[in-house]
Amino acid sequence: MEKTAQTFGALSRRSFLGLAGVTGVGVALTGCAPTAQTDAPEEESLPVTGGEPLDYDTVTWSACHVNCGSRCPLKTYVKDGQVVRIDIDSDGDDEFGPGKIYQMRSCVRGRTNRQRIYSPDRIQKPLKRVEGTKRGEGKYEEISWDEAIELIATTMKEIKEEYGNDAFYIQYGTGVLGGTVSKSWHPDSTMFARLMNLWGGYLRQYADYSTGQITWEMPLFNGDAWSNNEVTDLVNSKNIVLFGNNPANTRMSGSAMQYLLTRVRQDNPEATIVVVDPHLSDTAVGVANRWIPIRPGTDAALVAGMIQYLFAEGKLDEDFLRSKFVGFFSDSFAEDVAAAEPASTAFMGLDTSGKLKVKGDMSYEAYLAGTGAYKGTGEKTPEWAAAITGIPAAVIRELADLYVDGPTATIQGWGPQRHSNGGNSSRAIAMIAAITGNVGISGGGTGAREGVGGVPYATPTAIPCFPEKNTVDVCVSFFDWYQAIEDYTVMNDATWGIRHIDETGATSYAEEPGTIALKAPIKFIWNYGSNVMMGQHADINDSLRIYNLPDEKDSGVRMIVTVDPWMTPTAMASDIILPGTTPFEEDDLTTGGTAWTGFICCESKAIEPLFEAKPVYEICTLIADKLGLKDEFTEGKSQLDWIEWCYEQGKEAGDDLPATFEEFRAGGLFKQTDDHEPAVAPLPEALATPSGKYEVFSKQAYNLSKQWDLTGGGVIPDDGRDQITALPIWYDHFEGFGDPLRQEYPFQLIGHHTKTRTHSSYGNVPWMSSVAPQQCWINDGDAATLGIAQDDTVIVSTERGRSQMTAKVTNRIMPGVVSVPQGAWYDPETRDGATIGDRAVLDRGGCISVLTSSRPTPISKGNGVHSNLCKIEKA
Repeated sequence: MEKTAQTFGALSRRSFLGLAGVTGVGVALTGCAPTAQTDAPEEESLPVTGGEPLDYDTVTWSACHVNCGSRCPLKTYVKDGQVVRIDIDSDGDDEFGPGKIYQMRSCVRGRTNRQRIYSPDRIQKPLKRVEGTKRGEGKYEEISWDEAIELIATTMKEIKEEYGNDAFYIQYGTGVLGGTVSKSWHPDSTMFARLMNLWGGYLRQYADYSTGQITWEMPLFNGDAWSNNEVTDLVNSKNIVLFGNNPANTRMSGSAMQYLLTRVRQDNPEATIVVVDPHLSDTAVGVANRWIPIRPGTDAALVAGMIQYLFAEGKLDEDFLRSKFVGFFSDSFAEDVAAAEPASTAFMGLDTSGKLKVKGDMSYEAYLAGTGAYKGTGEKTPEWAAAITGIPAAVIRELADLYVDGPTATIQGWGPQRHSNGGNSSRAIAMIAAITGNVGISGGGTGAREGVGGVPYATPTAIPCFPEKNTVDVCVSFFDWYQAIEDYTVMNDATWGIRHIDETGATSYAEEPGTIALKAPIKFIWNYGSNVMMGQHADINDSLRIYNLPDEKDSGVRMIVTVDPWMTPTAMASDIILPGTTPFEEDDLTTGGTAWTGFICCESKAIEPLFEAKPVYEICTLIADKLGLKDEFTEGKSQLDWIEWCYEQGKEAGDDLPATFEEFRAGGLFKQTDDHEPAVAPLPEALATPSGKYEVFSKQAYNLSKQWDLTGGGVIPDDGRDQITALPIWYDHFEGFGDPLRQEYPFQLIGHHTKTRTHSSYGNVPWMSSVAPQQCWINDGDAATLGIAQDDTVIVSTERGRSQMTAKVTNRIMPGVVSVPQGAWYDPETRDGATIGDRAVLDRGGCISVLTSSRPTPISKGNGVHSNLCKIEKA
């Protein structure tokens, strides 16, 4: 398909009228930017909006690098070496549709970057934790760069000599996700990965904090966690059902899902759009016809009630079910189980002994009827589901009928799978889409996250990191690294999901349970562009306890090195803190786009690094030099040379880019379009499951339920709240609606994304917090019962900690449920060393990670951090 390209001229000095002061918001100028030779227009020719002209010397292209998915280009205006304005992509064409190019306009977060660049939280010099203080106290002394690099390199050599490369870990971090040379995610594509692989490797991780369960457990059903119809295909949908998907907060830029969904709403006004979510999200308010509030973690019960109704009423295609699904019907169950047996380590639950036999009828039909292995559990009628989900039975039937009156698109956000039973929810949501025949058709969908399309450039967005040189052949779940600090000896495939990993990053499972194990504790952590350890992870108080364990033979971390522009909560749990640069202080490359537009942005350094900050490439070069690897690490190239290398690779791959790299840098932003038909995720002849069919009953999961130790080698309580079930069914899960702990902690606590942050990025921007302060959402009826009024200061408590914030009293959240926006910065009332890690210490920042649990989920060993029980009281 032919692509059409559009070039934006070099940005140059000009004056324009805006609001007075460098913090004001000026007019948005349209049309292509002038070339470097264009004279500034006369002031009277510009639109007059009041205020004084904003003068500047240079304007360059940069981008927002945080983890929302958009990577929006940003224009940076500089006067006398200071950024005076951040502006958006408002140049060139702005037409949406096939063969058209539209503008990649940043959301309000990206426009506030001046307050990040000049934040009082900027780290000015290398810092070393004061000897004798604990991690988390926040007591540091300034050291020189030479001292810092020497200390880091010396410690690395000592650890390698004692433990080997297995003791090194690169922490998950998405604060610089959008860069190329500067990127912080995926960890295996970072400069630290390049450095460590040249030095023998490091312990890698699988999955991520966004998609920990859906990545591995939706494929138990259909072999694929990612494919779905392109959002622009929703114009062909009669119904659209969003499970826990709120792009109005998560993906809200002018080039992201919310913009595309708004276009769908405009172009398909007759579509029924339903949002299934415990809270009435901004997405539901903005585009939906109907909100169906659901108790958190009960999606699988909802789906069971829907399917029972459709099956009992004869509204499902039995021939289709028998030809494409295994494990649904009782009369073919034995044959189905045999077909679903995993035959290699590419699948979970390999049973080389052949002894794991299924006894009785465990089909989905038996489950719905409450017969066979499920005798005594009752029929899974809509009334049964209503008692669990809080959704009236009539509404469950109405929602089910939408699925057989399609085409009906199903999109699940990543919130439902972040419960302690979230893997089953992800499978169940995919099942209702598939079982009703809505997969493989225009207007339908698979039940995965949305596909946003785009016209991608072939230019690489990472430089080589030499994974083939990594000698560490095992990997750990992204969520379970903390256990490798405390006691790695209990961590194997059957207890903590340890896997083999090859030079390409592909993982494989054990031939025999318990035979893949970690070989060393984590002794050294690289923490770059990441606030995970005191932010997106969980149970901050217990995490602080683990970070401060003594450095002994088999436990205790020896060194944590953070590279970040800002003094984040995680930085204050580190041993060495190195001041990093913002995207506006270095050269880099970003690509992105959606629908029928793709872009590439050659980012030019707008200002010199503030204070003593250095780009991560320079930092790694300094360390490589101390390790005797400088020539191998740099290959004689500067950071700008590597960006030119990416440009040349793109040209060789056929990208329509300027003839020279100098022209590419001068132009900055380039876009292209095509006229492709919106992608429709196919229904393959053979799915990537053991049977090649949809596996309602997963023999992989069944085998794991017999092979694995869900106590993690005695670390996790054997309380029955974790289950591995062959069918995607609801059960009384850890801190869910049916947990007896509700007698003491009566509210289900979930987290949601807020417009003011991307995870914890932008969490230190005053403009953002002034617009939407950190508040706990509570139903107005519940608030009245507790005597809580709007904006009252409240304390939210779980078994793990206490956090203070104000209350948002609203009918936009269902009774019995409260929600705290995730990503707020941890701010304890005291950092006294004697109370570090004490659950009684009050967090004043409204940080939900003080309240959440680090208990891993049963199969994926991921983050079930939306399953929490809490109580609320006025402060």
